[in-house]
Amino acid sequence: MDPNEIKDWLIPIASFVGIISTSAGVWLALKEYRLKLKAEQRLAESARAETDIRLFTHFTDILEVATGRRRDPVYSKEVAEKVLKTLRIEPDDENFDYRALREKIAKAALLQSWVGNSSSDAAFASITTLAQRHKVLVPSTIQALESFSDWKPELANKYIKILKNLKTDT
Repeated sequence: MDPNEIKDWLIPIASFVGIISTSAGVWLALKEYRLKLKAEQRLAESARAETDIRLFTHFTDILEVATGRRRDPVYSKEVAEKVLKTLRIEPDDENFDYRALREKIAKAALLQSWVGNSSSDAAFASITTLAQRHKVLVPSTIQALESFSDWKPELANKYIKILKNLKTDT
């Protein structure tokens, strides 16, 4: 082979190798970029879930104020078990309904922790405002307000109407 022929072939081969290596580099970079985008998307979804959990927790705390009561006097299963032992009541099985027991004790309690009317009214407005800002709360808020209609019917109906109008507007 003549050196001129080699030189004629060397330029296209070198160009081809350069194009192939550049294409492989671009393909690998795009693949890595897609993986990073997916990881960021998963992270954003995780952060959103954590934010939603905190939002629902605070929302539930505000609902307690809206009912006009603070937390029940019995907080944990251990305290409920102590009360049962003191009252000499044996739970039927491992599926004993401690929540129902807690509610019965709260209803029978001599002292209840009540909030003021202004706090309760503000809580109604707060849960409605939260629902307006976070659409995921609208069904929960409507349900809560419907259950509060025996507690404060005028206020509950006012905010239910606002939320139902909001639901039909969107």
